Amino acid sequence: MSRPRCVARRVRTPRLSRVVVALAALAALVASCGPGGGPALRGSPSRPSTPGARAAAEDPHPDDAAIAEAGEEYLALLVDIHPEEATALGLHDNDAELDDRSIAGHDAGTDRQEALLRSLERRFASPKASPAARTDLALLLGALRCDIRNKRVQRPLQRKPDVYVEPLNAIFQMTAREYAPAAERARDVIARLEKIPKVVEQAKENVLNPPRVWTEIAIDRASSARPFLAAQRAFLVGALPAEAARIDAALAAATGAYEDYKRFLQRTVLPRSNGGFAAGRELFEFLLKNDYFLEEGADELLAMGKKVFAETNAEMLEVAKRIDPKAKGWPEVTARLKAKHPSARELLGAYRREVARARAFLVEKDVVAFPPDDDLEVIETPAFMRSTITAAYDQPPPFDARTSKGFFFVTPVDETLSKRKQEEALRENDWGDIVDTSVHEAYPGHHLQLSFARRSPSRVRRAFDRAIFSEGWALYSEELMAELGYYDDGERLIQLEWALVRAARIVLDVGLHVGGMTFEQAVKVLTDEVHLERSLALSEVKRYTESPTQPSAYMVGRQKIFELRERARRQAGARFSLKAFHADLLSRGTVPPSLLAREMFGD
Repeated sequence: MSRPRCVARRVRTPRLSRVVVALAALAALVASCGPGGGPALRGSPSRPSTPGARAAAEDPHPDDAAIAEAGEEYLALLVDIHPEEATALGLHDNDAELDDRSIAGHDAGTDRQEALLRSLERRFASPKASPAARTDLALLLGALRCDIRNKRVQRPLQRKPDVYVEPLNAIFQMTAREYAPAAERARDVIARLEKIPKVVEQAKENVLNPPRVWTEIAIDRASSARPFLAAQRAFLVGALPAEAARIDAALAAATGAYEDYKRFLQRTVLPRSNGGFAAGRELFEFLLKNDYFLEEGADELLAMGKKVFAETNAEMLEVAKRIDPKAKGWPEVTARLKAKHPSARELLGAYRREVARARAFLVEKDVVAFPPDDDLEVIETPAFMRSTITAAYDQPPPFDARTSKGFFFVTPVDETLSKRKQEEALRENDWGDIVDTSVHEAYPGHHLQLSFARRSPSRVRRAFDRAIFSEGWALYSEELMAELGYYDDGERLIQLEWALVRAARIVLDVGLHVGGMTFEQAVKVLTDEVHLERSLALSEVKRYTESPTQPSAYMVGRQKIFELRERARRQAGARFSLKAFHADLLSRGTVPPSLLAREMFGD
């Protein structure tokens, strides 16, 4: 998702575009030609005589079209059982519907995913496919395996009360993005608003004993529904002025439902919230293997995190000594740097200026390309996301060619807080942090990478965001800008502090989910060893508890991308071009580095 520095990714609904029709026609042609997968060749003594052998001689990758068709099966199922995710992907046929959050509906959807997985495993037990199609197949199988395992083991409807607030994200996507006429989007928003009271009733039936921290997150998010929903009225009434009465009724009902949900969580669920948040070693390592395609297990990741943490700590001391030779350590130098920040009201403008500066610098250095439809807007984080996000990126819908705008979210400082709390928040938005966060979220980080990923000809790749690449690339981008000389010493020290956070995330990710580390122990690591403000440390650890393996993706992904770059450099020798390497990497989509290595180097 950000200062969790995460990418907000959801899944959207497929329309039968010309691409889909072409794929269907291709699949039909393959099927009509029999098991060989190609048209009959006119006889020739030099060609194989059997139909299957002739087809193989003509097409060495007969399963490529079938794998693309399997991707369409996956998307159709996803759109059917997760219409909210479909909206965010830019597939809008089910925009008036919400996910079925009844236990029976949830389990039926999981059963359908499992049936598709078993079918794909049978059909493609020994695929005859190109390297690119094999990657697509691996992504499909991995996504299904992870989603099914998470749903069966984590039981989110019973254990994650914030999932019932997620319809707000779908509504944000529909009001913020101009993918269709305003009146059409507004009608779908109203239809979804009218379904929210049912979602809350399902929550009351389903939620059992979550971890206490997850209930607290849900309370924060339910509390933010009122201001968020109130802010949508102007768009809805502007688009459909004749429907003002219906709009007001729908907004009032949805707002009332979430107010009721907040009270239910506070009075009924919080006292019984004694569940554990740890995923456990088996699930954690299953996700490493099937989501990130890593050979390393939890113990190897932990060793990597500790090693990089120590190396980064040492480098920070060097930079701090350049800034102040009398400093005893880097924490006293960063403390002074964090005191230099814009005011709360200057915050958004400061980020916007820094985004523009980073892009101009990259144009001058000419180490990355820019897509022709590059479009980014820096805006305030929607209210319902602020409890666990200080800055984040929301990508343009990968299946919607009508909009290419990405959103860079910046969470404003809450001016109702005490002066001390406001200053604490601003200290994590010091000038060095603004520089580094803009690199990570915008250029050449998330926005640039995902703007290329959405242009992939593979619809399978456009459907998936593997954090080990997207977050790995964004963290690689920070280090790349250091190599190019973008930061002064103060900015470099703050950037290294965030590299230290990412190394610490591996330690905390493994500790929280495999090693028995408590929430407060994790917060203490971030406040005492990384020297984050406590409010930010709390926000960070809340997110880590909900997303096993995701916190590790940043540093592990960065290291793997540097390994790919070094291999490409050795292979090309004197012909190596940083811009060409980046172009090759970014053109392949948001794919785990081990799968990219198979395509790039024949692993």
